Amino acid sequence: MSSIYFSLFVVLITCFNPVDKKLLTENVESYQELDNGVYPITKAAKPSFAENSELQHLYTKAISEFIKAAYQLDKPSFDTLFFGKHVYGQEDDFPDIELPAIIENIPIRLISPELGQKKQKEKKSMVYINLMSWLEKNKAEFLFVVFSNGSEHQYDVSLYFTKNTQTKNYDLDKIEYENFLNLIGKTPERRLIYNKGKYTLGKS
Repeated sequence: MSSIYFSLFVVLITCFNPVDKKLLTENVESYQELDNGVYPITKAAKPSFAENSELQHLYTKAISEFIKAAYQLDKPSFDTLFFGKHVYGQEDDFPDIELPAIIENIPIRLISPELGQKKQKEKKSMVYINLMSWLEKNKAEFLFVVFSNGSEHQYDVSLYFTKNTQTKNYDLDKIEYENFLNLIGKTPERRLIYNKGKYTLGKS
């Protein structure tokens, strides 16, 4: 079953069966944490549809491209990237998939949003990301909402992929960037930083 049909199925189920957010976060097996609140990256995932492995590969690729883009922007010194494992019964919920423990030489950890808020207060340098995706049959969009400095919204990175009909792989089309720091009442400028196979970074 394709991801678009899976999304439609979830929407239909939600419409006819109102879901209690608390029940979702407490009873979904993939949402359970270890004692320290960190999700085991290598936990065996139970595929919810036939293309689970494809979804895993796509998320890994998106995170890899995000890291590359971040280094193009400002050469950050990522120690570890923490991703929020949000499961609220919505279209952009984080899926029940495995992720590599390391991507692009950066340790990757999944944690609950609640633990993410707590850890950001304890360590301001921590980089916490709310990752959302919108997946269709032949294209995919990922939004990385990046927080650091004690839960301060840093920037957003949007990645757009199109499925190659010949290779069946998802190719990166473009990357857009929005800086949310020092806006002083202004709206962030949405910049195209990658297009047609190359970075297009220039002056804001």
